[in-house]
Amino acid sequence: MERMINQREDKLEELKESAAKYQALLEKEQQEIQEVFAALMEALRKTEQVLLAPLEDGRKCLEKEMDEKTQQIQKDILKYKEAIESLNRTKNEEDDILFIQSYPSVPAEFSDDWTLSIDTELNFGTMRNTKAELMDEIETHLKKLCAVEIRRIHSFSVNVTLDAETAHPHLEVSEDGKEVRDTGARHDIPCGPQQFDLVGGVLGKPHITSGRAFWVVEVGNQVGWELGVMRDGAKRKGKVSYKPSEGYWAIMLCAQNMYGAFADPPVQLHLETRPQKLGVFVDCEEALVSFYDMEALSHIYSFTHCSFNGAIRPYFNPHPNRDGSNSSPLAICPLNQTDISV
Repeated sequence: MERMINQREDKLEELKESAAKYQALLEKEQQEIQEVFAALMEALRKTEQVLLAPLEDGRKCLEKEMDEKTQQIQKDILKYKEAIESLNRTKNEEDDILFIQSYPSVPAEFSDDWTLSIDTELNFGTMRNTKAELMDEIETHLKKLCAVEIRRIHSFSVNVTLDAETAHPHLEVSEDGKEVRDTGARHDIPCGPQQFDLVGGVLGKPHITSGRAFWVVEVGNQVGWELGVMRDGAKRKGKVSYKPSEGYWAIMLCAQNMYGAFADPPVQLHLETRPQKLGVFVDCEEALVSFYDMEALSHIYSFTHCSFNGAIRPYFNPHPNRDGSNSSPLAICPLNQTDISV
């Protein structure tokens, strides 16, 4: 019984340490999120000031112009009233000649533009530019939340290995099942029933049927590759149609700098940096497949409302190595090397 008491006391300490660890993590994430939204609010406040400043200047100019024109009109009214009174006194005199001589010339109508004008010094081009700048700044701040997102999904890391039985004959899979490269072979080689025969692909393990899964692949400086997931029963033989309706959810690089997502229709991706390590995250419950640049800690693309309809598997394609420029392998990073500290 004393031994059981000691065991439970030790377990209680472990629970306290674990709770403190998670509490610190929650507080860190809370602080990061609050800092992002504080920066967003500051950006909105500054933009509001930029847009309102010309309006305030316009209001002051309007008040000044109104005062000046009001004073001038009131002076004219007073002058004409005095002229009328003088004429009324003069017309009662018997000398008509004196009256005619005293009669002033007919006053002119308003010769100046007495309408009010408003000039805020803010044209529509300025408004659009200000909006564009604000949206860019908001996007920059919101990207900082991606570090929190990646830290969370990292807890769903799985040990992915390559299934050599599915590899195209031109592909070379390492013995540990962690790397794949194109051998550069051009001749036809008979394929097994599980292998890709026209597209240079290979599938990974495990089969994902539920829950969440995350893995990281190092693509290095390859000039072309494809990464994602594939429905286990999707077509592997002959010409493959890369789109979600056919069981493929993947992104790709071709011609060294052209990135795209195999959506329907395809989507061209514009990345700020060239990713070296890509994270792939699958959430079966939310029907989601997302891709991340693990070094820039940024989101690349997400497929949503995915119809998996069964098991899905990691999908890799290192692209052909015809001239030696694509000889580096796609390498699955070990779990202990995908940890991030942000």
